[in-house]
Amino acid sequence: MKERGFDVHPASDGEQGMELFEREAPRIILTDINMPEMSGIEILETIKEVSPITQVIVFSGVGTTRDVIKALRLGACDYLTKPFNSELLIHTVGRCADRHELILERIAREETLEEEVKERTAALTNTFYETVKALGLLTEKRDPYTAGHQYRVALLGMGIGRKLGLMQEELEVIHVAGLLHDIGKAAVPVELLAKPSRLTVPEAELMKAHPEASYDIIKDIPFVESLGKDVSVIVVQHHERLDGTGYPRGLKSDELESESKILGVSDVVEAMSSHRPYRAALDIATTKAEIASGSGSLYSPECVSACLQLIEENKDDTQRLFESLAKDGGNSY
Repeated sequence: MKERGFDVHPASDGEQGMELFEREAPRIILTDINMPEMSGIEILETIKEVSPITQVIVFSGVGTTRDVIKALRLGACDYLTKPFNSELLIHTVGRCADRHELILERIAREETLEEEVKERTAALTNTFYETVKALGLLTEKRDPYTAGHQYRVALLGMGIGRKLGLMQEELEVIHVAGLLHDIGKAAVPVELLAKPSRLTVPEAELMKAHPEASYDIIKDIPFVESLGKDVSVIVVQHHERLDGTGYPRGLKSDELESESKILGVSDVVEAMSSHRPYRAALDIATTKAEIASGSGSLYSPECVSACLQLIEENKDDTQRLFESLAKDGGNSY
């Protein structure tokens, strides 16, 4: 068969044949069924486990129909009955070689397609998060005092989520909800956002409408649905509290999404530790005392515990905390 373009590596028995297979990695194996040490069927089974695309031709002079069926079911390319002439053998080997090439081409096409899908998915994912970030910036353009607030809330929310053992998909939901949770402030008059004193009761009520406005803005956006969870529901609940004293709907613990409970804690911590038009940033001790005192009544105890751990791990330094959170995964999208 050398003159027809095939390199031949003969073996005297099954074990030697397997040694040759491991060393030479041939495209095609020819094996008799009845051999010492290892039968052709055993060789076929072993080879297919190791290299499913290797073509195996089985032949025998005393084989039965059962042997033929078993060999073909195990993935043999063909079965020849001895005696056979050289032309039939070369034709069979050539056909199996062609089949091997077709399989390799198909695998190459599938790998190319898979790579293209990965690249396209990565591009769409990047576009998705850039769009989310752009939407989040709408609020900051109108309210420079809270610049970076939504980003930091998202960072801390994901940090709490990681502490609670959430999956990456769940962290992505928190990330997006955090970046969009205050987008409804676009409906709040600028003079209220930048007011250098405490809001009056009517003004505060108007400000409290922003979660519903956020919900209305994002509830019908198709890309939000791709996360597998309704982000708009999480966003509208970020000011709700376990005891029902929150707003805008006065929901209680069992009515709240777990992600909303996480954002509720991260939003309070970030807001208290940042400057506002009507006050300077509060010290970290005051912030910790607030969420600790509200644990179980206003805030989820699990979320409070996870948040306090994060703060203490960063030596009660909020700047260090957010820098650490950014390194841990805030820039992963």
